[in-house]
Amino acid sequence: MDKTISIVQINDTHAQLLEHGDARYGPAGFYVETLGGFPRILSKIKEYQALYPGELLVLDNGDTFHGTHEAVQTRGQVMVPYLQALGVHAMTFHWDAAYTPARLRELEQALGYPVLACNVYHRGTRRLMFKPQHTFEVKGLKVAVIGLASNIIQKNMPAVFSQGADFTDGIREAAAQVRKARKAGADLVILLSHLGYPQDIALLTQVPGIDLCLSGHTHNRVRTPQKIGGAYIIQSGAMASSLGFVRLTLGEGGIRHIAHEYVVLDKAVPQDRGLLKKLRHDPLLLQFRDYLDTPVGSSRVDLHRASSFYGTMDCLLLDAMRLATGLPIAFSNGWRYGGAVKKGRLTRRHLYAIVPMDPEIRTARLTGAQITRMLEDNLESTFSTRPFDQMGGYIKRVAGLKVYFKLENPYGQRVQRVFTPAGEIGPDTLYEVAYVTRQGMPERYGSHHQGTGRHAVAAMEVLLKRGPYQPGDVEAFVPV
Repeated sequence: MDKTISIVQINDTHAQLLEHGDARYGPAGFYVETLGGFPRILSKIKEYQALYPGELLVLDNGDTFHGTHEAVQTRGQVMVPYLQALGVHAMTFHWDAAYTPARLRELEQALGYPVLACNVYHRGTRRLMFKPQHTFEVKGLKVAVIGLASNIIQKNMPAVFSQGADFTDGIREAAAQVRKARKAGADLVILLSHLGYPQDIALLTQVPGIDLCLSGHTHNRVRTPQKIGGAYIIQSGAMASSLGFVRLTLGEGGIRHIAHEYVVLDKAVPQDRGLLKKLRHDPLLLQFRDYLDTPVGSSRVDLHRASSFYGTMDCLLLDAMRLATGLPIAFSNGWRYGGAVKKGRLTRRHLYAIVPMDPEIRTARLTGAQITRMLEDNLESTFSTRPFDQMGGYIKRVAGLKVYFKLENPYGQRVQRVFTPAGEIGPDTLYEVAYVTRQGMPERYGSHHQGTGRHAVAAMEVLLKRGPYQPGDVEAFVPV
């Protein structure tokens, strides 16, 4: 007899408890819509629970405990009651380790449900730091959920993210966990992954026995499940602006039917009143509210990170860094979080959406050849044809340079020419530049890395005091 199970996927919510702006796609280009937030997520979960009683699992791909000022200041604590309210059953992680893996273990205890990761070990051992999988009993079905944490944490994130831990790509471990689940009689095997959409597709071609892959990290808005080998795969956007719903019919031989919805959490979805009231009176949120809702200026353009090649949010950050340091060239990482802000009034909350950790502005010296090498490396880490060589995020954000590149070329041959306003950069010429975070510029590039004592949010406030923000040339990267 066929049986059914329903699954809600949330991924890459980046602590967006409240409704907020996010960039959407339209016939005229990007536009900003106010939507999302946990009260809308809860409304949809309650709707599915009423439609399909006793058969709903809620699974979270991670990037959950980081992305807002409140989340950073409370080291993730502010998220706990709201994740419990959603009834999440399990999660995996990436930015959630920003406060150390040990802190994530503390948050796991507070949540009361497992953080799953079969590819994270205690440093220097083969002893797993997190539970690799968990089996749920759902209406007579044994559902094995295997967790895969982001494989880039130890490669390009700040050292605190992997403190005391070792990370692998997870391919071997995932295969072993699938075999273990099948041997234990699992009727359904779900991979809950934060590797990224291209990486998960590559993994599914190598690891048989997975029925459904819930993918996270790369913020893909998948409207139709794809089938890779024997597994279906979905990813459901980001920023608590959308979610994924899957209802599976299982019979002899596995999945007989799959029904899927990609749900945009726009104003057509009501906000759960009880959760909304809880948010309005939350003492942890209230202690930051006046500070964050203080007006700090305005923008003549929508601020977003909707494109792989540029983001007007990043233009504001880079211009503020250049003003703060007096240097003509600035770099930051191609972060994907932050949502978007409609043009008009800006508050401090919007600035923390751009850089919730408020990093110190740093400076360094690089030759023209070192700049070119760094840009080549970044293009490869963003667009490598080998998925497991991709390091996450969009292309590096740059101000003060014009980079002409051929994306289709192999590594080492993409960057064609690089110019400053004064002319083409010289390979032996030394340039002093500003940057934020190790992701923006790893210290292996250049020399004389040092802090300035100035921080990103204050620098943006100083820039905005000059008047409404209007970016200059947003096309630092020009594909040719």
